[in-house]
Amino acid sequence: MAKRIILSGVLVLLIVLCSQSFAQQPLSPAAPPSDAQIAPQKWDVDRVRCSDLLRAEDDDRAAAAMFYFGYLAAKTDVHVVDVSRISDNTAKVMQLCKAEPELMVPQAFRQALRPQR
Repeated sequence: MAKRIILSGVLVLLIVLCSQSFAQQPLSPAAPPSDAQIAPQKWDVDRVRCSDLLRAEDDDRAAAAMFYFGYLAAKTDVHVVDVSRISDNTAKVMQLCKAEPELMVPQAFRQALRPQR
């Protein structure tokens, strides 16, 4: 029970910190506005496209990836995260995003990380 509370607290902290960092990242002047940005510094996390993620600075992209790991784990009631695989899994997601920049980020995570049969 204590581990679940600690994990929940860590995920909440990561989500808050990562969402602030990603939301504050302005788009480059040449980039079209994102459909996911619904107001200044407010993003609909289910509508962020891979192209939005790819345009972010390296640190912001890494923070956003951690946010999505926690966000999607919470949505699917996942309680155990294998942290040794985060780097490889993030690379899979980014590879898919580069190949399909119009994918929504949550969709890219689900596709890239679905169990292999």
